[in-house]
Amino acid sequence: MKEVLLTVISVMVMGLSMAQQNHYWTPISGNQYNMSVFGVVLINGVEQQSTALEVGAFCGEECRGSDFAQYFLPLNQYLVPLNIRSNVASGEIITFRLYNHNTDQILESNQTLTYDQGMSVSDYQFEFVAPDTGYHFVTEGNWSEVNNWSGNALPGTEDEVFIDAPCNFDQNAIVAALTVSDGQSITLQAGKTLTVSGTLTNTDNVGLIIKDGAQLVNASANVGATVEKVITGYVDENGWYTISSPMNEMAIVGSDFVTGDYDLYRYNESNLYNEEWENYKADFDDFTTFENVRGYLYANYSSFSPAFVGTLNNADLTYSLSYTDRPDDCLDGFNLIGNPFPHVIYKGCGGAIDNASLASGYYKLANSGAWEVCTYEDAIQPGQGIMVKTIAVTELSVAKSNVVSSSESGGAKSFVPSLDLNVSGTSGSDRAVVYFSRGIGLDKMSNFAVNTPALYIRQDGKDFAIAHFSQEVETMDLMFKNIQPGMFTFSVSINDTSFNYLHLVDRITGTNVDMLQQSNYTFHAAGNENEDRFRLEFKVETGVEELEAGEVMVYPNPTTARFTVEATEMTHVSVFNTLGQVVYEANCEGNVTEINLSNVETGIYMVRIDTKTGSVTKRITVIK
Repeated sequence: MKEVLLTVISVMVMGLSMAQQNHYWTPISGNQYNMSVFGVVLINGVEQQSTALEVGAFCGEECRGSDFAQYFLPLNQYLVPLNIRSNVASGEIITFRLYNHNTDQILESNQTLTYDQGMSVSDYQFEFVAPDTGYHFVTEGNWSEVNNWSGNALPGTEDEVFIDAPCNFDQNAIVAALTVSDGQSITLQAGKTLTVSGTLTNTDNVGLIIKDGAQLVNASANVGATVEKVITGYVDENGWYTISSPMNEMAIVGSDFVTGDYDLYRYNESNLYNEEWENYKADFDDFTTFENVRGYLYANYSSFSPAFVGTLNNADLTYSLSYTDRPDDCLDGFNLIGNPFPHVIYKGCGGAIDNASLASGYYKLANSGAWEVCTYEDAIQPGQGIMVKTIAVTELSVAKSNVVSSSESGGAKSFVPSLDLNVSGTSGSDRAVVYFSRGIGLDKMSNFAVNTPALYIRQDGKDFAIAHFSQEVETMDLMFKNIQPGMFTFSVSINDTSFNYLHLVDRITGTNVDMLQQSNYTFHAAGNENEDRFRLEFKVETGVEELEAGEVMVYPNPTTARFTVEATEMTHVSVFNTLGQVVYEANCEGNVTEINLSNVETGIYMVRIDTKTGSVTKRITVIK
């Protein structure tokens, strides 16, 4: 039966090999005896899967046969059907060579085969050894020191690296592949990034150590590692951290994080009445692992460096975000998540976290217990947890990407006008951001550290850390809250726009500050004063000629839903609500257009009419 199968294989595979052209070797002709050998190609012990490999059989320097590897479906293997010719019936010593048509490389084999005419050999292994072209780290010490490397040279972006001695990774580097040899280790120092574009091999968790602040960029599976997190001991409300594991479902029990005098919490948005924070010590039945993507709140009375230990996450992950309509209308939709990878990620359009249901920006927790406002430009560090807000139940996808976001997820583009507002004093600092565009505002969160000052924007009765306004709005209420008296400095950064008027009005002192003439304003706060302290007055310079209001007609006003706009040579009409969100927009031609707002609620709206010669904005009231 084996001979019949061998004959079938021979016919089918020989038929395939005949289609392959341009052999590297040309066997001699006219020999009367024949011997057949079928087998796979092994390079450094690894079975090859390529039809670009040609095996040649030699007696001395004389080629007696050559053929290509061909895919054979019944066995799901790449087989070489090699016919060897000779004028001697038996006894000649046959050797083998391999030519790779893709790399133009020839490999020699130490194998020999004694020729025997008429013999057929199946299940043969053509074994070859590729020369070692990798870079070996051979002496304990720093990656950056050339004398620690074989060949006294540092590896480059196209090189394969072997760690054969304890290595201190002390500079940024990109390599093609990296293998940590058994019993050896590489330690990535804070502030350094190692990028392995190809395969990363490490089977021992302590063979790859990533210090807090270091980064590893790689997508290989089954990579064991230890990722450290620096913790400063808890003192007088200072010492809280939001953390997230870069390991795949790492067990909490037995980990460094539950040693000593510690607290470990997870946040459950669906719980009400101040029961959102669930304590690990309460022994919840399902609180057993650091879930992928989820964030946690942690503190320890001791200063030390606990470690996440296990197998690194290596692919995109998903996590379910909850949304609860809370009776106090506070903190609804907030979820504590984190960075599940050993490199920085970004939240926003084009970043790792890009979701249209999320509010702009996010919060990170400072060591002091203050929630700090961050935007799409701010990196989320490995092992760091962040607080995000969703406006609906959603399945969040976190891509394994370290690409910087181009804008906020909520719709704000990177080139739109914005204001970055800051206040700082002896008791701390705070930040608020204004985007003049469509988007979802980030509600203001209260700090754990009650003495930290708070700066936020009040819009339609709600308080925001990040707010979105239309460019037609020219004033906004800026709230300031503090408990401890002291001196504070307010400053503003203007991004991607120009203003011809930007004033800060202090309602307590009556001071009116031209922020275009001076970049900051210093003031005294007595503590527990009226929060409604400041007002910003501004006008965005659009660069578009404004039409006289009389040149444009909008009627009827008030309207039930439908109204008419008349203007000469209109090009575009858009309608904004009081949050600056677009509820209607359309390109148009001619001098008259009808607008239908039947899908909006009763309220005041702004209508912007663009024409070939300019633009104008008018207020309209919709009554239903």
